[in-house]
Amino acid sequence: LVESAFKPNAQSRARARGVWQFMSGTGRENGLHQNWFVDERADPEKATVAAAKYLKTLVGMFDGDWHLALASYNGGPGRVQKAIKRS
Repeated sequence: LVESAFKPNAQSRARARGVWQFMSGTGRENGLHQNWFVDERADPEKATVAAAKYLKTLVGMFDGDWHLALASYNGGPGRVQKAIKRS
């Protein structure tokens, strides 16, 4: 939310879009549709539901640890899992 400044049409240099800064693939995995006409990552209500679903998945992936889930929301679960293995 900090990165988007609460602007539904915000887009990062990495092409993450919307209030929740979903990447294209992550948005699709969580039920957000995208085509040449519509990009539901920019819909605040649908994106919030998708973000809650994704966070629930991440919390389950990291055994209920919200700190790791939030870190992986931003950096990706693979990166967090790799850091855990290293440490």
